[in-house]
Amino acid sequence: MLTVKSIIGGVTHICEVNNITIARRGSETFGYVLTLTKEHPNPDFAEVMPAIYENEEKSKVLQQEAIMISERDGVLVRDAVAVLISEVDSVKMPGLKEADGTLYQYIYPGDKVYVMNSHGSTIETLK
Repeated sequence: MLTVKSIIGGVTHICEVNNITIARRGSETFGYVLTLTKEHPNPDFAEVMPAIYENEEKSKVLQQEAIMISERDGVLVRDAVAVLISEVDSVKMPGLKEADGTLYQYIYPGDKVYVMNSHGSTIETLK
């Protein structure tokens, strides 16, 4: 288990996660996330939920594919330094791992992120 402390836009958030990915500017993954939010000049985060079907024929949808993007005042995507990528639980289908989505949190200059291991030692810092 990892503890992630982020200070984004003056708000401190502390959570525990099983895993987290930090995609820095210039990486292929960072470029992919940019394509998800390309119509938004100042994204804060994007939450992507997969489509889930009841059967293999995909005739009955249990959970629609969805992309929700939140914007943040005072920033521009061209200034983003990284994106934090983590899992997000499905609200419509809790407990079903296949229904869980992905959260992409943009990190801008001035934001801070600390990732700590189970012993409390900081193993990754992003400023």
